[in-house]
Amino acid sequence: MTPGNAAVVHPHDTAAPIPARVPGDELRALSVIDSTRALRAIGAEWLGVVAAVGLCQLWFQPWLYLLAVMFIGARQHALAVIGHDATHYRLLPDRNTNDWVGNLLCLWPVFISVEGFRKFHAPHHQHTSLEGDGNRALWHTHQDGELAADWHYPKSTLGLAAVLLKRGVVITGLWWMTRGLLSSIVVRERPAVLVLRYTYFASLAALMTLTSTWSSFLLYWLVPYCTWHTAIQYARLICEHSAVHSTAPAYQVTRTTIPTRLESLFILPRNIGYHIEHHWYPSVPFYRLPELHARLLQVPGYRRDANIKRSVLHALADCTNC
Repeated sequence: MTPGNAAVVHPHDTAAPIPARVPGDELRALSVIDSTRALRAIGAEWLGVVAAVGLCQLWFQPWLYLLAVMFIGARQHALAVIGHDATHYRLLPDRNTNDWVGNLLCLWPVFISVEGFRKFHAPHHQHTSLEGDGNRALWHTHQDGELAADWHYPKSTLGLAAVLLKRGVVITGLWWMTRGLLSSIVVRERPAVLVLRYTYFASLAALMTLTSTWSSFLLYWLVPYCTWHTAIQYARLICEHSAVHSTAPAYQVTRTTIPTRLESLFILPRNIGYHIEHHWYPSVPFYRLPELHARLLQVPGYRRDANIKRSVLHALADCTNC
């Protein structure tokens, strides 16, 4: 239950007090799931991938392929963001359908599962920055209770660039794939889910073998996944929880990053940057987070104390000591 607000109960609500509360009737309205908007968003992301691949196939140029890698990597990130809503039961009203659609159309293609991610992400919300935070296990943010070197901010500009470059040169992406493919076994998903997931991957592999499209899969899915996708995932994570400055302790846990239009297309898609809002009210689906943000801006404490950056570059600059 959201502390101090019994209007909307969500299993992933934070255990910490929320300093800027939204009235119950408004929160209920913001928390309504719109299945059409969710499914349209999924369709738009897949259409973008198909269009990028088709354009490169028709007119292959090195610069166009580089742009396609960035664009498709961002679409993979967008699918993960939409699937993240499924993890919070906010994609579709029926929870069983929510999980299957989230898996089949969003998370399995990027080597994640709703059930596996939920295991780590729920405690991240409930115990953000504390010992029980699921990010400590999922992202290896801590060693012996202290921040790991990669997650210690602020850094120099070169140090930050080195972290993002290291994560965007294939090895991290290959590890994510391996971990993701094994995650169904590790988290002991339901037998029906486990069987269908591995049948899904086996069927795709068989289809690519029969159609001789492994090279296209490598060029247009694995290369974007193991480069741009992994780099911007880390950029997002850094923006969310690193070196968050505020005079109010309750606002030092996370920041909101509102990207420019270009950044929204290539780095922070589908409103994922509205992170204070999402942490406080996980019942609100991704397409209503800007409305929640506008409502919170009417609260003097939020307007005064929240760490809000209106560009990814500004948020990352906040994490450097320059």
